[in-house]
Amino acid sequence: MSEELNGCGVILAGGGSTRMGKDKAWLKLCGQPVVVRIANELQKTVSNVVINQNEKLDLPMPSIGDIFQDAGPLGGLHSVMKSREEEWFFLSACDTPFIHESVYNYLSSFTDQTIDAVVPEYEGRLQPLSGIYRKSCLPIIETLLHNGERKVRLLLEQVHSVYVNDFHPLPSEDVNRHFFNMNTPEDYRKAQEICKIL
Repeated sequence: MSEELNGCGVILAGGGSTRMGKDKAWLKLCGQPVVVRIANELQKTVSNVVINQNEKLDLPMPSIGDIFQDAGPLGGLHSVMKSREEEWFFLSACDTPFIHESVYNYLSSFTDQTIDAVVPEYEGRLQPLSGIYRKSCLPIIETLLHNGERKVRLLLEQVHSVYVNDFHPLPSEDVNRHFFNMNTPEDYRKAQEICKIL
């Protein structure tokens, strides 16, 4: 379980937010910036949380910039793994404002020393930016990035990955909200409505 894992939460905030028109990480939801909501939830599962972003902002958490520029989430995961000592890395994108600790705790129950990645599959789609990755992935990530590859899926094909698509032990509303994606102004309006019932 996650409390036994040497883990670090990683918020990926390097995207362009082109469809939203403004930086999703700093939109206010339920009275606080999205990035703070996400960090607070990750801290229920792991004691350390960092943000991967290249802006020099005053944050209540360590900020780690990219080593490989414009390399997407894979580049972000690489930079964090290179600079941190933890063994496991719990990812969250900054466009999933309602992540839930129960989902990460459930995913972490599938980890062991033979596994490199645990990735959820929700409604038929892989959700690699909500997965848990072991530091053993780092050499393969570096090779992919050196070769100009950016897809997390290519990493998953080359390491021992476990895919989790059955979340029946968890409350369905927690799971549904965990995978809620906020990319457009319309999504933001939906998120504000969700806040009213939380």
